[in-house]
Amino acid sequence: MDEDRYDRQRRIWGKKGQERLQEAKILVAGAGGVGSEIIKNLALLGVGTLLIVDMDLIELSNLNRQLLFRKEDIGKFKAEIAAKRAEELNSKIQINFYNQKLQELPNETYNTADIFISALDNIPARIFLNQKSVLLNKPMVDGGSEGFYGHVQVVLPQVTPCLLCHDIWSRAEEKFKCSYAVHPRTPLDCVLEGRDKFYLEYDRLPDQDNKEDVKVVHEFALAHAKKYNIIGVTQDTVKDFLKGTVAALVTTNAIIGAVMTNEVLKILLKDISMNETKLAPLTYYQFNGITEAGWTIPLEKNEKCPICGVKQIEIEMSPSIPLIQFLQNLETQLTFELKAPMVLKEGIMLYRDTTLLENKAVPNTERERIKENEMKPLKALFKSDDNLFIKDEILDIELWVRLKFVKQEEGGLT
Repeated sequence: MDEDRYDRQRRIWGKKGQERLQEAKILVAGAGGVGSEIIKNLALLGVGTLLIVDMDLIELSNLNRQLLFRKEDIGKFKAEIAAKRAEELNSKIQINFYNQKLQELPNETYNTADIFISALDNIPARIFLNQKSVLLNKPMVDGGSEGFYGHVQVVLPQVTPCLLCHDIWSRAEEKFKCSYAVHPRTPLDCVLEGRDKFYLEYDRLPDQDNKEDVKVVHEFALAHAKKYNIIGVTQDTVKDFLKGTVAALVTTNAIIGAVMTNEVLKILLKDISMNETKLAPLTYYQFNGITEAGWTIPLEKNEKCPICGVKQIEIEMSPSIPLIQFLQNLETQLTFELKAPMVLKEGIMLYRDTTLLENKAVPNTERERIKENEMKPLKALFKSDDNLFIKDEILDIELWVRLKFVKQEEGGLT
């Protein structure tokens, strides 16, 4: 009976190809609009094992585009319900679900997966999974949509570019604290400060699904806005920021989910004969639902990428600029935006993000020492050719940087 179930697709890739699918273990990160389409596709195709990861709860606004959820599921975990619906579609496959952050998964879960699928709605999680893909040499298919538009990128470590090889989409509206705390200009700046004050008060980040947390962040943001005469800070502004909310269409999700699933098939079946059909994976694909046009961009690996290229980057800076400006200059020359950088030299911490530094667990003397370093010139802290270790505590990215002093004020990556 199972052979009859897969008869139509087996005519494409044969018995061996179907066996390959049934042996595969796929990690799907994100069970939202695009993710639910992919989960449905993989279940119907007969992929052997699905590992579904999503910490979000189902909301009423999800029901217009996330086909695995029903009204009675509101308030339940997306990953758990997606696993339940996928099993209803195909009870012959194995499905595990994880109602937690990607960063909280045990390494064994990543090690056992054959392919990672990134159907995520935020940049830090994407960057984290991208780094896992490179470190573990696991293929990853990333995709997303906004309104009528969508994209898909395939990461084959050591072969195709990783997500951070090129500055395509990775820059968010996040900023260094000194800009939004002291010189706020927009409602979003006030929300950022409200989030930070919440962290200082409760020693944790606000829960996007907790109404009381949203209310408290809103109150903090309003107080900051009034101080600088900024209007437009609403609870909806806070919710949208915490959730990373964007416009979404079920039609675009279906198209992007289908393209991503096809890319997974290409990876799994790359050496299966299919009537001379060559299964070359995409590097980068974009879709425009207004014109119904889709096109590919043949991206090349960036040999200087700090994630999948060089083990250490070299940067030239004037020795007279302060440490905080060094970090801002470094950020503009990377293909991604730093969120909470920490700088160490020979194991000694010289800089830490202000929000994390204010944590009550940090001794006052240590806090004061590190804060003083922000405005110190580089020459007071380092020598030319010093090796610096930089870790972003939100993105969970680690960089080794060799600092070289130059006379001019503007430096660059070499």
